[in-house]
Amino acid sequence: MPAGPVTPAAVPKEADVGMRVPDLGSLLAEVQQRRMALDATGSYFVTDIDAPHAEDFAKSLLLMSIPRRGQRDQPISIYINSGGGSVGDGLAMMEMINRMRRRFDVRIDTAVLGYAYSMGAIVSQAGDHRSIGRFGTLMLHSTQWILSGEDERIFKDYQALSEHYQHTVADLFARRTGYRDSAWWRRFIWSGRERFLGPDECLALGLVDEILEPTDPPRERPLRTSTLESPTAG
Repeated sequence: MPAGPVTPAAVPKEADVGMRVPDLGSLLAEVQQRRMALDATGSYFVTDIDAPHAEDFAKSLLLMSIPRRGQRDQPISIYINSGGGSVGDGLAMMEMINRMRRRFDVRIDTAVLGYAYSMGAIVSQAGDHRSIGRFGTLMLHSTQWILSGEDERIFKDYQALSEHYQHTVADLFARRTGYRDSAWWRRFIWSGRERFLGPDECLALGLVDEILEPTDPPRERPLRTSTLESPTAG
């Protein structure tokens, strides 16, 4: 009996053999759900300090402050792990913290995770309670500028802005820490050095209120091992 026609094997389509493209809608939904959960717990994580992040921070802080009006026993926690960023945007974040505290009578704490450099260290000072872990580091240094333009703008206008920022930040540290005066802090920060400060130094300078010491994990009891002897023939 003659064999029937041979059916060629199915060739997989190009879309079937390539990398599967994730569903963008599902990803966005997951991000939104995670964001809502963080807002509900009163937690926000600061990394980059720039205009988009400052705007996002302000909106989130407002949403977290409204349901906590007058409930200072339910603090908002700002976790900072940041290499710094824009001075203006960082000061805007601090202004938002102050506004929410004044308008809604909420408590807003700051906690340094790992490191808070430059503007990250400055933002950390806005907290009602400021903490740092035993492995954390703060760093303070002079502001850095990248400018182009006319002589008058660079050597007069921006020089005036730089001095304004120096006075503002130095006064902020003097008032918040209660350690020395603003002139001392200005010399300390704008010294031309990068001041890396460990937890004990931060506590001594009044930059934090508490050092969170690590807790040792519970030790597991070693498993007992038993030796099985092979039976011997009688």
